[in-house]
Amino acid sequence: MKHRTPREIAVDDQLRAAGAEGAQWLAAAGWGPPVKVPLQNAAKWQRETRERMLAAQEDESCTWCDHLLHGGPQPVVVHAEHPTHLVCRACSITARPHRRCAVCGEPAGSASRLDGREDVCMGAVAIYTRLRCPACFRRDPLNGTFGTGAG
Repeated sequence: MKHRTPREIAVDDQLRAAGAEGAQWLAAAGWGPPVKVPLQNAAKWQRETRERMLAAQEDESCTWCDHLLHGGPQPVVVHAEHPTHLVCRACSITARPHRRCAVCGEPAGSASRLDGREDVCMGAVAIYTRLRCPACFRRDPLNGTFGTGAG
């Protein structure tokens, strides 16, 4: 077992607390109760996003918004299109109208969660999210959100 420094232990504890707060926030925002899915059954996009985020943390190329650095424990959001930059939920909400479709790269055209084009997965320590434009969403509304398909 790898020896962990006090800083690593403290960061892990803060991330776990932020993850619990993130799950509560998602439920309060109308996303409904979380559904547990083993990592090997998670959607391909979520597994790939997680792997890229972890690799960036390992090689220390990962960056964070200022709110995560100076705002205390809070939910960490990972955007599928840029998983090497972690953001707080406020920055994620602000970025939403400007994000691109994770499938085709065109503007997602998604200003609110009510339009149904955002896929959200709550991981152990982060909220993973991707946006799809209306055309890509219509072609594949569920596969990739909860399934293990190519989406």
